[in-house]
Formats: sequence, C-alpha cells, structure tokens
Amino acid sequence: MLGCARPVTVSEKREPLPTPPRWLVILDAGHGGFDAGASGTATGVKESELNLQVALLVREALEDAGVQVVMTRTGPEALGSTKREDMARRGQLLLTEGADAAVSIHMNKFSDRKVRGPMAYYQAGAAEGEKLAAAVIDSLTEALSLKPRHANPGNNFVTRIPVCPAVLVECGFLSHPEEERLLQDEAYQRTLAEAVARGVIAYLEGADTGR
Repeated sequence: MLGCARPVTVSEKREPLPTPPRWLVILDAGHGGFDAGASGTATGVKESELNLQVALLVREALEDAGVQVVMTRTGPEALGSTKREDMARRGQLLLTEGADAAVSIHMNKFSDRKVRGPMAYYQAGAAEGEKLAAAVIDSLTEALSLKPRHANPGNNFVTRIPVCPAVLVECGFLSHPEEERLLQDEAYQRTLAEAVARGVIAYLEGADTGR
C-alpha cells in the first residue's frame, strides 16, 4: 500500500547457490532500529525500512544470478545499541574477507522538493569504486528511462571502510512527492533492486576480464 511502511519479510526458502559462487558481494541496508535515517516528507515513511526492503530484493536478484551475498542486516534493528556500536559492527561486515564488491542502499532527501532520481557515490580517488558506481547508476537510469547521470565522488563510511570496490546507492528522494510514493511501491522497489544487481554484475564481469 502506498503511503505507509510495509512489514519486511524474508523468504523462508531460497534455491541453493552454485558451488562455489563466482563472486561475493557485501550488501548493506543503511540505518536501522533507533537510527531511522531520513523520513518521507508527506508520509513519514522511514528510510531504514525502505533500505531494507530494497536491499532484500537486491540480494534476491544477486543470488538468482549465482552471487554469494553477505548482508549487514536482514531485520529492522540496528547492529548495536548506539550509533558507534552499530557502525563498528557494520564496518566489520564491510571488511568481509574475499568480497568482490560492497553495496550500501539508502534513500535521499533534499530541501528542494523538485529534485528526484537515483544517485551513486564512490570513495573519492578509488578507481575501481568509480567503475562500480558508474555501472550501477548507468543500469538504474536505463531501467528508469532517465537521462544518463555521472557517479559522484564522496567520503562516506560505507565506501571508505571496505577494501573492495564500494558504492553507496541513493535510490531516490523521499522529499519528492511522486518519488516518495514510488519508493514505497513493491514493483518499483523490485525495478530498482534488479537494476542495482545488473549494474553490480556488469562491473564484476568487466573486472573479471580486465576491462
């Protein structure tokens, strides 16, 4: 239902992954628990809830493609009782040994309610992170029939901590009236998630071949 948060459900049964999986991706659902992140301007929906809903769909799409996924959280709670504890635990998971990429899912908000659309950030100066972020934003803009956008350099915890290429994905703006509604729609969330997964896999395939 649009305009209200839906409970997050995790599939009870998943098809077994190929052995061994070709790649390992760390998938971070931003915020959680006491740290709700941004909130919808019209509906008050919590960013943390939407992050998890989309991240679970990204996991589904990646696993369907034979990618092993480690998630920082699969439930609504934070990873600690304080922000410091949460970030410390999240940082440990972002350093999972053998990871090929790290993806952090977030929602955006801005004072200008006309601003909309997804964005992708990489750690400034990280060449492979830039390639990953570019592949993801290219996939998202194509899936949403938007004009091409550049990946953006930044200095965020979730892109700075991992030793593997990392991207922070802002799926859209909770301050934009239409996008706030869309970001709560399961079909739209699935479109976003599948596009993120395609972008990640496109990057990994290119990295495998040295492009």
